[in-house]
Amino acid sequence: MIVIGGNHSSNTRKLYEICMQECEYTYFIQTLDDLQLRKLPESVRLVGITAGASTPNNIIEEVQNYVRINF
Repeated sequence: MIVIGGNHSSNTRKLYEICMQECEYTYFIQTLDDLQLRKLPESVRLVGITAGASTPNNIIEEVQNYVRINF
């Protein structure tokens, strides 16, 4: 699971905590530059993406497009 948002966003931190309870491989990123899909084990077949309420749409779309192409 990929959670996108600012480090200081309480909304995004809460999303991250909830996702971590359900998914061992949860990553908190601020931008695409923080994403490292190569760390995922080969057994992972599905990637979910969520974002904090104030995360700009262009950052979310950039991450979505990257994951679609590279995963």
